[in-house]
Amino acid sequence: MKKQGKRDWPMTEKQANMYQNLWNQVHKTFDWRTHHQGKRGNERYREGLRAFSKHLAIEYGSKHFRNISDQHLRSFVEVSKEANIGTSTIKTDLSAIRKLHQLLPKKRHDLPQDNKAFQLEKRRLTGIDRAWTNQEVTKAYEHAQVMERNDVIWGLGLARTLGLRMEEATALTKTQIRNALTNGYLHLTKTKGGVKRDVPLNAQSTRVLQQMLHQSPSEKIFVKHGRTHTQAMKRIQNWIGNHHHVFQQNDVKRDHVYQQQLKIDVERPNLTFHGLRHAYARENYQKFLKALKNEKKARLEVSKLLGHGRDDVTKIYLG
Repeated sequence: MKKQGKRDWPMTEKQANMYQNLWNQVHKTFDWRTHHQGKRGNERYREGLRAFSKHLAIEYGSKHFRNISDQHLRSFVEVSKEANIGTSTIKTDLSAIRKLHQLLPKKRHDLPQDNKAFQLEKRRLTGIDRAWTNQEVTKAYEHAQVMERNDVIWGLGLARTLGLRMEEATALTKTQIRNALTNGYLHLTKTKGGVKRDVPLNAQSTRVLQQMLHQSPSEKIFVKHGRTHTQAMKRIQNWIGNHHHVFQQNDVKRDHVYQQQLKIDVERPNLTFHGLRHAYARENYQKFLKALKNEKKARLEVSKLLGHGRDDVTKIYLG
């Protein structure tokens, strides 16, 4: 599998000034408080618009966003492909560009509203095994303990035992944890899309929460010493990215039904924080399936735990 690339294109001083002018236009036009996609979505839109602004400055010397056309988008997609940027990332970038373009006054051109013209590969959702094994989780814990990275240990624990997203885990407070240990479930309010949910505790998640409560010196557990919430997430993401080779097992063998049916090879990408949610989903699916004897009902229960209502998304988590 190709490693996700970067668009760290060098700029001259003149190009850097053009880029800054374009980026100022983005902030003037795009009200992040009104046109938001959630915290992670907002940051992804910013990243895409930064990259596009940079491309316009370097390749075209552009001064105004209102002059962009499909030609600029095609060029941006091609150089992104050459930089080995993933298809899903490029599609998100294009969504951000279109969103900005809709808000611009006095536009000179219309932009294509679908991605067919850009010949982007369809995102591969089956045949990819993102879930961590229990052995990988254990090795990651041990490595983080040696490095005295409690934030990593707690983050991994929350994702694996409660299925929390990165932004949900790092937003937890001691008050929430105390309430969870009293009530037997964790009440989540700062979630993707604002969908509140209650996640029941088990023995493993209870131990994780108790450890966090006793060892964390501050109410906002992951945000301390001047770090922001975004920085707290980035630190954990960077740790996994920099150290996954220590605990990742690329020769994992699983009994994939879809692999047998479709006769496809299962691909194992580099482990990510989100892969812990995949492992959580699969473990709970087996429990619900055993109890309910119905695949659809078992998936529905898993979707409630994960905090979304789409069966097709649940199937992706389950492989």
